[in-house]
Amino acid sequence: MSTNHDDKLANILMGEAIMALLEQGSPVYAEQVKAKLLAMAASERSAIRKQACLRAIDELPGADPRNAAPESDSTVH
Repeated sequence: MSTNHDDKLANILMGEAIMALLEQGSPVYAEQVKAKLLAMAASERSAIRKQACLRAIDELPGADPRNAAPESDSTVH
């Protein structure tokens, strides 16, 4: 899979995570988006989509995909 396609899929999954948080009425901070993406990755059957979730986490400010604990208070804009 090309890097461009990987980036697009990561962006789509980040959007899905943000939309899910908004639909739940949850605040949309980097920590919440990260937690949602980690949950999505954990339940994902596709290795490509799982990797894209982790790639999306890498794009979050102050996020480390190996550590599920919340980071500093970084709002996603």
